[in-house]
Amino acid sequence: MTDTVHRELDLPCSPSEAWEHVIDPSWLGDDGEVPIVPGADGWISEGDDVHYLIVEEVDEQNRLVYRWATFADAPSRVEIELTPTPEGTRISISESPIEVKAQSSLVLR
Repeated sequence: MTDTVHRELDLPCSPSEAWEHVIDPSWLGDDGEVPIVPGADGWISEGDDVHYLIVEEVDEQNRLVYRWATFADAPSRVEIELTPTPEGTRISISESPIEVKAQSSLVLR
């Protein structure tokens, strides 16, 4: 069984216009910063909740992948792909949980 959530949305606009929507934090919350540089970190706020994100992959106007989490929720990985269609652009979004394992260098004797 998988916990991945997948959604698709067709927009009547070009991939470059759709890309501008994808990197605009207002579609995810009230405010924020979504960088488009691999390794960069950003954030999205919605009310009192803040999601912190780290960008993994950017293929401008085609693909954006990031990990995000709050201090209250488990982290997840989000993959967003843009595909041109005859009518505009299809945006495919997949979000899946990231398994987090605690690590310690403490040795008990």
